[in-house]
Amino acid sequence: MIHKVIQRKAEIFPIVANWFNSQRQVSTKLLTQLTPGAIINNQAKVSCIKRLKCINQNDKTEESSNKAAVLVPLCIHNGKLGLLYTLRSHKVSMNRGQVSFPGGMKDSNDASLEDTALRETWEELQISKDIIDVWGTANLIKRKHVTVLPVLGYIGEIDPKSLQINKNEVEEAFVQPLEKLCDPKLCRYTSFKNSYVLPLYLGANYKIWGLTAVITHIVMNALVPDVYKNKLPLMQFVDDTKASSTTTIKIS
Repeated sequence: MIHKVIQRKAEIFPIVANWFNSQRQVSTKLLTQLTPGAIINNQAKVSCIKRLKCINQNDKTEESSNKAAVLVPLCIHNGKLGLLYTLRSHKVSMNRGQVSFPGGMKDSNDASLEDTALRETWEELQISKDIIDVWGTANLIKRKHVTVLPVLGYIGEIDPKSLQINKNEVEEAFVQPLEKLCDPKLCRYTSFKNSYVLPLYLGANYKIWGLTAVITHIVMNALVPDVYKNKLPLMQFVDDTKASSTTTIKIS
């Protein structure tokens, strides 16, 4: 009996080993689609923006008069493509200590929400709009009392530790590589009692969650849909002051 068990294990082991090897090969093949050469080109750029506009939101509520915008900075760090994030300072009044993208409320002097995102990026990180290649924008996202526009832009090679960050607004800046954002082991979600689900990402010193994670999820679906497999079919943003007031983003 023992001999048969040992023999059976010996037969199974090569099968399991071959399976792991095949998975590793697939993973390596997919990683080649995350390289700068595969993504930083005009064809990939046009396809990405087209997909961004196809991620629709079904919103029966009126659009908020309070407008904000964030820049989603696509960059190269240590030879790898990633997204640049900030950790909010504890000196700010809202979202202190949370991971975010550079951005903020629209000023009266801003010609557009795209200008808002670029201005805020300069104020927070001293990254000039002159070096930012704006790819395009996603659809507006309504969150509580503000409507937010995500602006996707390529900022080239970046060392987050060398950025002249505004300590009154930002505690730290860091880059999360695309390969980590695509890693299923590092993709989680938060389920709320109101029956809505939001994505969450691990792999950095800080958890990426909330609206920042939602925008990350939308951008990753548009940027690398063949590699990014973290699919959340339905996400809702709930205005806590009005239980019936919700914004739904459908990921197609």
